Amino acid sequence: MTKLTKDFFSDNEVLILGYPLKDDPSMKMIMTAFRQNDINVYPFNPKASGDLGLKIYKSFSELPKVPKCAYIYLEKNEITPWIPKMKENGVERVLFHSKKDVEPADVDECKKAGLETAIACPMMLLSNGIHKFHKFLAGV
Repeated sequence: MTKLTKDFFSDNEVLILGYPLKDDPSMKMIMTAFRQNDINVYPFNPKASGDLGLKIYKSFSELPKVPKCAYIYLEKNEITPWIPKMKENGVERVLFHSKKDVEPADVDECKKAGLETAIACPMMLLSNGIHKFHKFLAGV
């Protein structure tokens, strides 16, 4: 398992796989933190429809380019089929929000596929205040 550092976003881009289609306060904070740290965000959700006020990509072929890093914002039971798709499309690093959000078998599958993995809330790296304290406590 890789420790989450700024190098995880080495190309200053991130694919958010499973971008929420409803108002999600935590995602708003995460999006703001990525952008304030000059990390371009590519929201991705194949279920997106209509105008949500933000371009949400529905397929890898729709993306202007595939970021090397993907932040997974899916339900645990939705992750497995995306692992080979990410690898096939050029994703190299995968960030899971927390251990409760991913099955250990999916982390193992990512490693077998050659995907570098980290488990940590991106706010611990990208934000200040309580998030930095959380980073210290989590050992990130």
